[in-house]
Amino acid sequence: AVVKAMEPDPDADLEALARAVAEQSEALAHLRFKFEVQQMMLAGGRAAWIDETTRELEAAIATVHKSDVAFRYHLSLAARSIGLPPESTLRELAVAVGEPWRYIFEQGRDDLRRALEAVGRLCEENRTLLARGFLATSEALAVLGIDASGLSYDATGLPQRPRVAAAILNERA
Repeated sequence: AVVKAMEPDPDADLEALARAVAEQSEALAHLRFKFEVQQMMLAGGRAAWIDETTRELEAAIATVHKSDVAFRYHLSLAARSIGLPPESTLRELAVAVGEPWRYIFEQGRDDLRRALEAVGRLCEENRTLLARGFLATSEALAVLGIDASGLSYDATGLPQRPRVAAAILNERA
């Protein structure tokens, strides 16, 4: 049997890319939502929910990663099908195609950029809130006379002091 190579189908590839851009945008919106939920928990002093919000964030990040792989795959296919190098960017592809694709991809690119900026801001704000919470906890423990500087936790969640060798190493570092 003779196997023929699949001919590029620009319209089908561009349509698949448009779906991948929309899925990436949805995944980033969901990630943003999860960061905002975590931020509300942190700002509200709801430390009991930090583990749950962290698990949900990790799942949302995995979804973003999965949608990013699909997006890059479809971007490469679409670029090749219209005669661009497979490593072309969404901006380069948008410039090379006619309407309505140009508008769709320019809007999609703008949406992705804005979503990434918002996620980046929320991530930084949450890091700041976590650091403040850690500092406040350390100060509260110090008031109680508990030195938490070398304190860590074992797999069961119980407090554990580092071994002497590790403590010496930490002091010299």
